[in-house]
Amino acid sequence: MNSAQDIIPILKLALRYHREGNLDYAKYIYQHMLDIDPQNADALHLLGVSSYQLGQYEIAVNLITQAIQIDPTNPLFSTNLGKAFRKQGKLEESIQAYQKAIQIQFDYAEAHIDLATIFLSQGQLIAGWKEYEWRWYRKRYFKRPLWNGTSLNGKSILVHCEQGFGDMIQFIRYIDLLPDKDTTIIFACQPELKPLFKSIDRINTLVTKGENIPDSDFYVPLLSLPYIFNTTLDTIPARIPYLYPNPKVDSVLLLDENHNLKIGIAWVGRPTHANDHNRSIDLKRFECLLGIGNCEFFSLQVGKRRESIKQYGYHHIIKDLGKQFANFHHTALAILQLDLVISVDTAVAHLAGALGKEVWTLLPFVPDWRWMLDRSDSPWYPSMTLFRQKKVGDWDGVFQQLKFELTQSTQD
Repeated sequence: MNSAQDIIPILKLALRYHREGNLDYAKYIYQHMLDIDPQNADALHLLGVSSYQLGQYEIAVNLITQAIQIDPTNPLFSTNLGKAFRKQGKLEESIQAYQKAIQIQFDYAEAHIDLATIFLSQGQLIAGWKEYEWRWYRKRYFKRPLWNGTSLNGKSILVHCEQGFGDMIQFIRYIDLLPDKDTTIIFACQPELKPLFKSIDRINTLVTKGENIPDSDFYVPLLSLPYIFNTTLDTIPARIPYLYPNPKVDSVLLLDENHNLKIGIAWVGRPTHANDHNRSIDLKRFECLLGIGNCEFFSLQVGKRRESIKQYGYHHIIKDLGKQFANFHHTALAILQLDLVISVDTAVAHLAGALGKEVWTLLPFVPDWRWMLDRSDSPWYPSMTLFRQKKVGDWDGVFQQLKFELTQSTQD
């Protein structure tokens, strides 16, 4: 039997199942490949990756480590080892793995970007922003010069959106740091954000995808501005609020006037987000809060996941505001009428923080870099309190703390 010839078609079949999300069957085939050739580094690595994607992080570390021992020259192996370590909260081991990948291939952008997220989560912002610029390695989206901080007097600049809604809401504050002397600012964003961002006076022209983008002297991605402005923990622009929705433009339900604590909730984020399975939760977890006296609950959720309200029979307890929302301006107008927002890590949390509304943000054990580590506050949003899992998947502990804090709030 010629093992190499046998393994090639098996590998193609396994990769097909892997791409389709059939991870258990892909793992079965990878294991079969190893039965044929126990020293097959690719099979060990891919078996580790599929284990990682199934949340089996310790198994992933062991398998990918074996692959690296066989083939220490592949930067992808070391990068994925770094990802698995990070999911376990082992950041120093993760950093070492990413740095090893960069030593193997200096321009391996994925390792630089992953390393950036760890530096940023540790508060090493200058080092983090620098590494984060690798997300644009060999990518250019506009045929105009990339701005690097040079004078903009008498010039025009296009600032364009990237990544998700929450990122745009968090970093739109940097528009105010651009020089305002004879500088024309064009901002390109998602359609859902355009009505909200219309209130930003520094933006001269606001466009969305599909609309004609005017010519400009320069362009810059929005999340490159913290790097250009050398942002540290002490210099984060924290003038709150920095968004001002206009109630005269849109009308969203005015909540009943009473003395109850009005609480908006959001339990899921965008389902296509890479970490959505860790950050989003089942609405039923909020059940322990719904019976707390002197509280009224309002859903800020949009999309099909709003259906959980009826599914669990909560429609008499949770008022569905989200059915009125066509864009984030509507969401903002609703948030301004609330006393508190409780949200998973999604755009609603960013929006509440940008509006200066008290917001409790619920975080998984390994959160997104922007929430940093081992702290209950956020330097980005002074009105935000962070509730973190103490171990992987421990939402029960988070909601026990939430229930205690909310009960205390209603008794004060």
